[in-house]
Amino acid sequence: MGEKPAGRMLVIAGLLLASLFVGAAYAETGDLRLEINYETPPNQPWFDLDNPLIITPSFVNDGGDVAVDNDPSCDVVLNVYNNTGIQLVDGSEACLEKSRAIDLFSGETHTFDALTWSMKDAEGNWLDSGTYTVEAYHSATGLTQSISALIQTPVVLPAEVEYSVQVAHRSDAQSGPAVYQISALNPTTAKVTLAELPPCFLEIQIGQSSELGPACFAGVVDLLPGEMLQVSHILVHEAVNTSLRVSSPGDDFVYATEVEGQPFAPAPLDATLALEVGDRDLLIYGPGETFVSELVLESTASTPQRLDFTSSCKAEYWVLNDFGEVVYDSREMKPCQAIDLELELADEERFTLSQWAFDQSNACLVAPGVYTVVAELPEYGLSDSTTVRFADISDNPCSTNVGLNIDSTLTWTGDDRLEVEVALDNTGQERYIRMVRPCPFEADFIDQDLISIHRSLVLCGDYEGRKILVPTGERVVEFETISIEMTQGDQAILPDGEYTLDLHLTSSPRITTSLDFTWSAAEQDITEENEIEQLIETYQITGQWIGLLTESGTCWMLEDADETYLLANARSLPSWTPQSTMEGLYVVHNEVSAPACQSFNAPSVALVEVQLERNIVTESAEESVQENEVVPAVTEDEPALIVPAVSAIVTVSLLSMLVAVAATNESLRIPSTLAGLWFLGLIGKTHETTDGRYQRGRLMGYLTANPGCHFRALMSALEMSNGQITHHLRILEAEENIWRKKDGRLVRYYPLTNQLHPNTSEDDLPVPSLSPDPNSLQGKILGLLDRDGDLGQFPTQAELAKRLETSQQLISHHLRTLQKYGLVERRKMGVKNRYKLTREAIFLLETSEDFPRD
Repeated sequence: MGEKPAGRMLVIAGLLLASLFVGAAYAETGDLRLEINYETPPNQPWFDLDNPLIITPSFVNDGGDVAVDNDPSCDVVLNVYNNTGIQLVDGSEACLEKSRAIDLFSGETHTFDALTWSMKDAEGNWLDSGTYTVEAYHSATGLTQSISALIQTPVVLPAEVEYSVQVAHRSDAQSGPAVYQISALNPTTAKVTLAELPPCFLEIQIGQSSELGPACFAGVVDLLPGEMLQVSHILVHEAVNTSLRVSSPGDDFVYATEVEGQPFAPAPLDATLALEVGDRDLLIYGPGETFVSELVLESTASTPQRLDFTSSCKAEYWVLNDFGEVVYDSREMKPCQAIDLELELADEERFTLSQWAFDQSNACLVAPGVYTVVAELPEYGLSDSTTVRFADISDNPCSTNVGLNIDSTLTWTGDDRLEVEVALDNTGQERYIRMVRPCPFEADFIDQDLISIHRSLVLCGDYEGRKILVPTGERVVEFETISIEMTQGDQAILPDGEYTLDLHLTSSPRITTSLDFTWSAAEQDITEENEIEQLIETYQITGQWIGLLTESGTCWMLEDADETYLLANARSLPSWTPQSTMEGLYVVHNEVSAPACQSFNAPSVALVEVQLERNIVTESAEESVQENEVVPAVTEDEPALIVPAVSAIVTVSLLSMLVAVAATNESLRIPSTLAGLWFLGLIGKTHETTDGRYQRGRLMGYLTANPGCHFRALMSALEMSNGQITHHLRILEAEENIWRKKDGRLVRYYPLTNQLHPNTSEDDLPVPSLSPDPNSLQGKILGLLDRDGDLGQFPTQAELAKRLETSQQLISHHLRTLQKYGLVERRKMGVKNRYKLTREAIFLLETSEDFPRD
């Protein structure tokens, strides 16, 4: 009897052990998989409240019969991750850790209940619109399956903002493409902040097709009082009647309309049309620049098609401002004549469009802002569009400020802070003004001698081209309070005295107000100040002044061949001001940089004394000494000057060394040539001629087409002498038409525009076209790689250095340059890096007369 309990215990232990082995088989089975099924919304690529993501998970058993552990409290749950992989929702938190097996026969599918994604986070708040990874997760087995989903969640728009849509056609006939311009207006007298809004994208539906449009506020972080912002535009060119709907996520803004089809049936054509705009990364233009574009018609058919044109206006375009007004129409510039032209469209056909200089029919430039360009092939009913921005900081003479005034009040807070409250009055009709700078106001301190002592831009942080509605009345547009610190770095920005503060609204039209005040800095111990000044070490610097506009004002720099100095102040010289046409010799001492120059990494100095200064533009235009001036003859009785032979040899040797060094370094050669021209100018100068202006016009044209071209390449391309090009470059720099940048031993030149200026980052500068001299080291590298490439050989950096008899460091520098220009590529072959020519380089060598090929 005593052995029976022991026998039962053995049976129970065996069953427990068997159950452990069965559990391990369940976990290790590889024939069970988790599948998910879902439906994408009809006619749109995103999920929203009306079209939520519904996932139906299921187990599929591809193996033998199996029992699967399952938690009946949650079955399959949804986990959500953002685009950086961070988990936002953990659905397994709702599981109660229950256990119940699911038996699956071989080939059987077990479907779970459908799961609807709420598009909310763990706290129940809406997730931002965007793309997420949604994972179906079976907690008991750890099986997962995931998809990527784009969602649009509701966004509550500011109640103060009013949306509007206006439709525009090229002409009153309302045929051809229609442009629907979407704008947002802040009609209140207070700024509306948009930075805290979640991501918001407009939803655009044309007929049954939907797509996500631009950001709801075009990336702008706030709307000024009265500001109207062009958010985007929609080009509609439909052959049949259809509908258009534009809305924000959550439908706070909805615009719906019916669109009429074209009155005529265009010729059938299997092709797409694209508007290509010049060689520009940023479509931002300024005065003096030209809009250059072409239309590209690309065939989508497998066989060539015939193009028949009956009008000389084959490809045309027109331009709208942000009021929906046509400011340019290429068809108004030329007559459209009847023709009979037949072309064959195999792959693509390009149509060059007329150029536009951003001028209007009244010869005035357009106002700063966003412009919509619509290009079309009228006879085939095809069109395309883009937007460009025009920026102009100068006052437009065609825009008047009649009726506009600035209401201002000046107060002092503390001893050294000046505050001005400003608002706009309008005694005329309701109108719009344009802000031409990112800083709404420019503050200019004028002394009793009407000399500007200090100037700075204030309230910076906006963007140029803002459009502000100014209703009729008093203080109809109020700006933020202007606050100006009168001391910077424990030093006053102004000497003691009486001043006039001119506040200029940087708008088109320009508006100015003046405020008088008296400034007296805190008294200082004169004896202590003199003792400190005696300890300050001064030194001399030379160069030319260059003014750079920053968010905090104008930063003045003195640039010479080797160094650039930032001007901190010139308080000891109250009547002196820097000018971009002046150069000279100055006594300075080190000083903390001015606020306008704090973003630049260069020595900062305070100006103590002007020892020598001259106006380089004035001197270049002075009349020369007459060539027929009589030179007195030297008689034989007068003693001749004898130069000691040793001194002559030493002088010639030193000059030869200087020439050799300057010849290999553009940053030294250019000022050296300038100095030589200046010295020769003391002997005889020339008249400013029409030829000089012509040569500078050639220079500007070449630099506009080839920004970043270096000094030697300019000499070669324009066939000018060293002295000629130095003279003309210096004048163009003084007139602030161009600017230069050191690049190693080279000096590169750029046209001074809104897109290209000294503050432009290195990555945003255009890569200049490269035309290397065959006798230069870069030319020799290209030639050697060309010859080796024909033989199927690709040298290493060390092999190039040995064969060209130069250092590996120099070869490495030039190889990086050639790689930057896309002429050379590096390949890993075995354990070594080897170099070969790109297709562009081969084409360059084959088409260049300077590189003879065997």
